[in-house]
Amino acid sequence: MNAKHFHKNLAPLLLSLGLALSGQSQAGILTLDNFSHAQTAFDDGSSAGSTSDTVSALTGTDLSNASRTFIAQASGTASANTTEIVSGGNQLIISNDGRSAGGASILWNFDPLDLTAHGNGILLEVLAIDLGVNVEMVANGSSSSGIKTFTSNNNYLVSFSDFTNPAVFASLHSFRLNFTGPTKWDGQFRLLTTTTPVPVPAAFGLMGSALLGFIALSRKKRLS
Repeated sequence: MNAKHFHKNLAPLLLSLGLALSGQSQAGILTLDNFSHAQTAFDDGSSAGSTSDTVSALTGTDLSNASRTFIAQASGTASANTTEIVSGGNQLIISNDGRSAGGASILWNFDPLDLTAHGNGILLEVLAIDLGVNVEMVANGSSSSGIKTFTSNNNYLVSFSDFTNPAVFASLHSFRLNFTGPTKWDGQFRLLTTTTPVPVPAAFGLMGSALLGFIALSRKKRLS
């Protein structure tokens, strides 16, 4: 193969390699919840504390023997300061009325499994979120991702290594999302899965550098 023909076919080859690497990074994904199972928790703020609701045979998940608990807590104690958590139709919706800056938690309990066999991070797909909302992930009741404040409508992705004790993911049996926010905050979410949040951007960056190098080399040969 001459140099001209090689350079002509280099870009498609690199693109194919990148797509292959992308496909590999998505292998083995496990769905923690697709939010298809209908459930509601509603707290009207008429008394101190929170209200909760539990489903003991959760569907829409790859977890075994999974239960899911919604915990809603409206801010203040005045009646009609409401916080509501609703799932169904592949969406999780959390809403507060105009006077509530309430908290919302979603807790999953399930048979222990090795989540590291399915990825190295957790992805929460965000459909819409008010700015200033905080979210924390907690694994096995104690290992925390730390609190992230949303500054845009981006998905929330966190690596296992960012948790205070990443080792729990080798035998995970409970997982929790804790949300807090400003008055009248709302959020809508679509999917909670494992993922592998790394090599693809780096791979494409490496291919881009290689392609630029070959282009420069080709130009140099033409000029000489």
